[in-house]
Amino acid sequence: RDWVLKYAESRQNFDVRYSKKDIANFESDFLNAIARGEAPDIVVFPSDYLKKHKDKLSAAPAILFTEREISQQYIEAASAFLGAKKDVLGAPFYADPLALFTNNDLFTKNFIASPPKTWDEFLSDAAKLTTKDSSGNIVISGAALGRAENIKNATLILTALFLQSGEKIINDSGEVALNEPLNIGEVTLHPAESSLQFITDFANPKKNSQSWSVALPEAKDVFINGKLAMYFGKISEYNEIKNKNAHLSFSVALLPQLAGAPRPITGGEIFALAVPKASKAGQQAWQFIQFLASAENSAGYADKTGNVSPRRDVLPIYQKESARSVFANSVLALKLWPNPDPKLTDQIFKTLIEDMAVGRFTLRDSLEKAKARLQAI
Repeated sequence: RDWVLKYAESRQNFDVRYSKKDIANFESDFLNAIARGEAPDIVVFPSDYLKKHKDKLSAAPAILFTEREISQQYIEAASAFLGAKKDVLGAPFYADPLALFTNNDLFTKNFIASPPKTWDEFLSDAAKLTTKDSSGNIVISGAALGRAENIKNATLILTALFLQSGEKIINDSGEVALNEPLNIGEVTLHPAESSLQFITDFANPKKNSQSWSVALPEAKDVFINGKLAMYFGKISEYNEIKNKNAHLSFSVALLPQLAGAPRPITGGEIFALAVPKASKAGQQAWQFIQFLASAENSAGYADKTGNVSPRRDVLPIYQKESARSVFANSVLALKLWPNPDPKLTDQIFKTLIEDMAVGRFTLRDSLEKAKARLQAI
């Protein structure tokens, strides 16, 4: 509200009415508002819905936002909000990447000094941190991976590992490319198969690496209760976890990477301030967005929400903070893929994980079935 008052001081007949929406209902609320002729002037638009609904967004006037500004002033993932003609469809406001949350007490108890930086280290640490009773039931879990029914972020974890391993899911031509072979010199790799096998082994009772079970509660709840050593969560979950268990000692780290990777990659989403084509005040809306997206206001919003700004000129200010320095690095590492329908793809990948976990199909058959479902949408 303070920002609105500040902006409105030199303008007549200016006011903002803000309506908070549940992300689960975002698409239906957005489309229904347009259908009723009540389109909002500005939407905090999730990048996951760009492939499906970017045609409903207006381009920013070139005098206010240019492709050069988005490419140079914002994180790499912000380029998702550039149109086919390099026009700007949204000004990045905040991002929500995936990170690794670790239980400090469990790490100390097992004499592990720091969070794993690579997946090899992660595998080793998860085994050390997992405790089972005499019947083989998991009492303390080293890591929550391998199932989808009780891991809310299962799809995001899997697709992040896909992207790290070179799996595109959907290629540059917009075609489904899931599980296509990757040729490196004389070696042929199947990154989707390797990633899926790695993840599902953590819930396989026949494997020494087992650290998770479908019999356990939701992963976040297990972490909050101090019974899970490593949890993959979005940075927006950080304050929720702190508030639900003030006595839990935990840290946050960058998502583990493949050894020798040329650059860090994590999954997640970026949210931008966008103007629907159906807005009746498009020019004024873009002017207000320019004000909100300034370095000062972007940093101010991040401070109020416990997040970080997606602006490159603001990110260095977080490097002295333990948690937000990790948030900043995770935002820089964020990589997106052109999701055709977030709700449907979430179900497709969760089914893929569950099919593998219960041995319903072979590794390759499971991926081929998921590919066919992606092609159908």
